Amino acid sequence: MKSKYTSIIIVTFLFSIFLISGLIFAEDADNSENMLLENIALFSEILAYIEQEHLEDPDKKELMEGAIKGMLRTLDPYSQFIPDYIAFRTQNQGNYGGVGMTVGIREDMITVITPFKGNPAALAGVQNGDIISQIDGEPTGLMTLDDAVDLLRGEPGTSVSITLIRPKVSQPIEVTITREVIRIPSVEKEIIGDKIGYIKINNFLQTTENDVDNAIEEFRQNNIRGIILDLRSNPGGLLGSAVAISSDFLEPGQLVVYSQGKEERKDFPAQGISREKLPLIVIVNGGSASASEIVAGAIKDHGRGLVMGSKTFGKASVQKVFSLAGTKAAVKLTVAKYFTPKGVDIDQIGILPDVETSYFSRSEQQMQIKLRDHQKIKTFVEENGDDVLEKLYAAEHASRDDRQAGKLLRAYRRLTDAFTEEQIILSDIGIKYAIALETQNIKDEIMHDPQVVAAMEQLKVLELFAKQN
Repeated sequence: MKSKYTSIIIVTFLFSIFLISGLIFAEDADNSENMLLENIALFSEILAYIEQEHLEDPDKKELMEGAIKGMLRTLDPYSQFIPDYIAFRTQNQGNYGGVGMTVGIREDMITVITPFKGNPAALAGVQNGDIISQIDGEPTGLMTLDDAVDLLRGEPGTSVSITLIRPKVSQPIEVTITREVIRIPSVEKEIIGDKIGYIKINNFLQTTENDVDNAIEEFRQNNIRGIILDLRSNPGGLLGSAVAISSDFLEPGQLVVYSQGKEERKDFPAQGISREKLPLIVIVNGGSASASEIVAGAIKDHGRGLVMGSKTFGKASVQKVFSLAGTKAAVKLTVAKYFTPKGVDIDQIGILPDVETSYFSRSEQQMQIKLRDHQKIKTFVEENGDDVLEKLYAAEHASRDDRQAGKLLRAYRRLTDAFTEEQIILSDIGIKYAIALETQNIKDEIMHDPQVVAAMEQLKVLELFAKQN
C-alpha cells in the first residue's frame, strides 16, 4: 500500500522539480516565481498527506480537477475549467431545459441578472438582483458560476428549488420552478404612441442585426418621429452583434468599444453607412449586461441619444477558450476587458444612465404578481373589450356629459376599490399595467410601462431640441 503512496509522491516531486528547473534557468526569474515554487512544494506535500491519511480513498481525477477549479476561481468569476469541451459546446448550442434566467457573479455571490419575461423564473416571481443562496438545498457560496448554471439546467418538466435573498426583504424567499425548453425571440418591435418606433432586444444573436435593420426600415416607411431602444434585462450575447446595432445609430468609423488585454488594445469602430439621425432613447436596468452595456456606453459617450433607466449590471470582460493538448478538456480564461469610447471600465461598474427613471417598486411588483390571472381583471376586460385601455384613455379625456365614458370610469373605480379591499394597493399606472398583461394587444404592455412612458416624454423634448437647432 505504501508503495502506491510513495509512487504518487515521487511523481508529484519529479513534476515539481521539472517546473522548478524551468523556472530556475529562466532569465526573468524573480521573487514571485520563487513564491510559486514554494507553493508547488506545498501543494505536493498536501497531496501526499491526503493520499496517506484521509479517511476515504480520494478519486485522483476529482482531486486534480478540484485543484484546477479552485485556482481558476481565484482569478475572476468567468474563468473556467471545461473537462469535456465537445459536450460543453453541444450543450450551449442546442435547446436546453432551464428556468429562463441568466445569472452572474456580484460581490462573490450568484446573482440573477435577467429573468426572461414569460418564462418559468419570471412567472415564479424571480427578479433581477436576487441573490441565489441555495439550489436544491445546496449552498452556492463555494459554487462557481458554471456549477450553479449546471444545477439550474435540467430535463424539461423536472423542477428545481432555489432560495433567494432579496434586498430590503428580511426573510429568504423559497421558490420551486419547473424547467422548460427556453426559447426567447431576439428582437420585438412595435410602432407606439404618436409614431414612435419601439425596439426591444432580448439578447444579441447572429440574427439580431438583420432583425433590427428590418425594424428600422419599417419605421422609416411609416415616418416615425423617434426610436426607443429597450435593452432592459438583456444579458448580452455576441460582440459583433453589439457593434452592428451600435453602427445603426453612430457615424461610420466612430469607436463603439475597445478591449484591452495585457498588452494589446483592439478597437471596434462603427461599420456601414451614415443614416438619418432620429431622436433616440436607450432604456437599461440592472439586468442589462455585456453587449447591452457596450451599446448603451457607445450611445452615451458619443451623445447620440439619451440613456435612461437604472445602473447596468457591469459585466464586460473578454473570455477565450484554450484547448488542452492531448485531452478533450479546455480552459476558458479572461484575457481582456471592454471599455467605452471614453475609456470607462464597464466591468464590475456598469453604465450610469443620463436620466434615472424608476420601474415599479419591489412592493408594487409583488402586488402585480397577485393580480396575475386575477378573475376580476379577466371579467373587466371581457365586459369592456380587449381595447379597454384605449377606451379608458378616451373616457378620461371626454366631456362630463359623455354617458358611456362615465359608465366605464365608474366600472374602473369599482375595480380599483375591490383591489383595495383585498389589500392590493397599486398606483393607477400599476393597475392599468396589470390590465395590459391580460389584454391581447401587445402594445398595451409597452404603452403602460412607466419607463417607456418616461422615455416617450423625453423623446418629445429631444425632438423639440432638434427642431430648434
